[in-house]
Amino acid sequence: MGAVGNIDTSGINMFEELKKNTDIKGLKLFLANPRGEVIEKLNKSKLIEAIGQKRIYLTVGDAVEACNSMVYASKPKQLAIESDYSLISECLSYQ
Repeated sequence: MGAVGNIDTSGINMFEELKKNTDIKGLKLFLANPRGEVIEKLNKSKLIEAIGQKRIYLTVGDAVEACNSMVYASKPKQLAIESDYSLISECLSYQ
């Protein structure tokens, strides 16, 4: 989200819809590299609370590292991940 310097009500509505869809599918939404003004507006809309502070990271690297840790902690015997896509898929399905 580093390239997103501002967000309006349409963007917030899109995130709310995305959050609903990920919840329905049993997935978790993570945000990486959000800018200050975006965070403020997401916080005012209560979306930060819905996503969870623990799923918002300052860098993409931090988000991937945390997600990687969550995947390995929940599935310690499945250490072989074939590609970055597999890791992202695992992170999305982490509950």
